[in-house]
Amino acid sequence: MSKRKVAARLWAAYFLTVLSLFGVQCLAQAETAKNSIRVAVATNFVTTLKTLSEDFASLDNSKILISAGSTGKLYAQIRQGAPYDIFLAADQQRPQLLEQHGLTVTNSRFTYANGALVLWRPNRVRGFTTKGEESQTGQRAQIRQWLAGASSIALANSRLAPYGFAAEEVLHNLKITKSVSQRRVTGENIGQTFSLVATGNATLGFVAAAQILELSQPVATYLTIPRELHSPILQDAVQLKFGVNNQAAARFMQYLKSTRAKKIIQKAGFLAAKTTQSTNLGP
Repeated sequence: MSKRKVAARLWAAYFLTVLSLFGVQCLAQAETAKNSIRVAVATNFVTTLKTLSEDFASLDNSKILISAGSTGKLYAQIRQGAPYDIFLAADQQRPQLLEQHGLTVTNSRFTYANGALVLWRPNRVRGFTTKGEESQTGQRAQIRQWLAGASSIALANSRLAPYGFAAEEVLHNLKITKSVSQRRVTGENIGQTFSLVATGNATLGFVAAAQILELSQPVATYLTIPRELHSPILQDAVQLKFGVNNQAAARFMQYLKSTRAKKIIQKAGFLAAKTTQSTNLGP
């Protein structure tokens, strides 16, 4: 056999090997894509979602890919065609708007959590009285006292973040007006707002109860805001049109309604809102 024919056969074998490996790689990538769930999640629920993802992984071999941000910004991204399968918002309004624009899977929306708002001041903050404070004044008076004594107050952007809107309602309902010497520091989302207080860029701030529990903050450093002072922070989940054929995404949506998922959500500092149907996926 001539050297030319040998070389041709070697190149053909090499080409077939490369083609075969490429085919295997493509199949692996397709399988990974099929088992991936792209979730756009509000900042206040990121840590809880990670815990839920770990628990879900014990039941399902799917992988959850998390993209976090303010509800308003994530909503804008979805409207512009961002490739998410599921949207876990911090409100009900944006998922409802996505429904109206035909960008969701029919009848997939439900309320998965009810957020709790707290007023937080770190331990290092001085100028506050803590001993016997609760017994001497009512809860609302306490909140007013903390706010009045703060040189700066942090809250999330009310146009983008439902927790920020709730904080504005609290200030309005308590008739708290900004003094000449007091600053209002605005975070893009509840995560950024928490950071503003934690780093000392604000004396205190309105943050999510879940954040406080996550970092095991002392009880003396925060006040739970009475729910009658603001609208309920009901958080809706919805499966998006982009993920209409993603069975893994549908399974995760079903999991979020389960008793075991609700227990995780409640433990994280949220109230697990009632859904139209609940499934029991184990203890």
